Amino acid sequence: MRPNRGAMMIQILQLFVREFFDQNPLSHLSILMLRNGRAERLTNLSGSPETHISKLKEGMDAGGDASLQNGLDLAVSSLKSVPPYGHREVLILFAGLSTCDPGNILDSIKAAKQQRVRASVIGLAAEVRICRVITDDTGGIYSVGMSDKHVEECVMDHAPPPPTKASGSAASLVRMGFPQKAADGPTAVAFVGPECLLQSGGFTCPRCKARVVDLPTTCHVCGLTLVSSSQLARSYHHLFPVKPFQEVPSNLLALEPSTTFLAQPGSVPHQCHGCLTDLSSPDKEDQEPGVVLKCSGCKHLFCFDCDLYIHESLHNCPGCEASTVKHASEGEDEHALMATD
Repeated sequence: MRPNRGAMMIQILQLFVREFFDQNPLSHLSILMLRNGRAERLTNLSGSPETHISKLKEGMDAGGDASLQNGLDLAVSSLKSVPPYGHREVLILFAGLSTCDPGNILDSIKAAKQQRVRASVIGLAAEVRICRVITDDTGGIYSVGMSDKHVEECVMDHAPPPPTKASGSAASLVRMGFPQKAADGPTAVAFVGPECLLQSGGFTCPRCKARVVDLPTTCHVCGLTLVSSSQLARSYHHLFPVKPFQEVPSNLLALEPSTTFLAQPGSVPHQCHGCLTDLSSPDKEDQEPGVVLKCSGCKHLFCFDCDLYIHESLHNCPGCEASTVKHASEGEDEHALMATD
């Protein structure tokens, strides 16, 4: 792994931080480091990706033995403040072949399991037995990277939030505040954040009028959860994901109703509702052959590329959204007609 494991880990972690907050805009992240037999906290739990990336760019001087027990204990103590409706996850990038612990690590694993902490390990060397025990007991995932690209794929697989059983988390209402952006400039200077930094900008808590540096965060004065409306909207698709599309066999495609947008002579009978690709013609280059999928809601057909884009990036079915807008406009027209009568 070139140029070395440390440099590779820093580069991958910077990509992971941005992807993590893109997938989880309301979550918080903390970075811990294992070196010289101790566990050190590089960054506190924060919802600002720039805070973590700037610390990673400073470089990490790793050395000495690694203690998985100390790291697990520090991670569990840091996650105790997470409310019951939140996930408590630990991701360990481990490049060693042994762990130097001050006590019985099995007790730390038991404590992590009691605190509902899910620990996953990505190994950069050979498989280590104790790492397998940690992941099996806490319900995590253990993988060993075979190359730089494989390690990056293993790390990025942990960016999306894991599925949660309905019986495993109690429903609860969370009080949130939507702060306003404070003015910038020398005339708008105030004490910002728990460190009371004298600076302009930041966000004003709607309850106690205290200023915080960034969002999402918890107000250091009144404890109110502060988020922006865009962050709340971006987390919506994890709660209500798009249902998987059903594959339509090629021999049954002719039985599907015509989905042609432009009713012109010579037009094809079936088009992709997303990109208007002719689904009855030979597949285009770099596309899985013979894959046509149908939404169970709006009954529109989509090609394989559009299906991938809808479920991984867009998180909305364009056919269902268009149907919703159409029904809403028809309702407005009906009300307008009743008013004129």
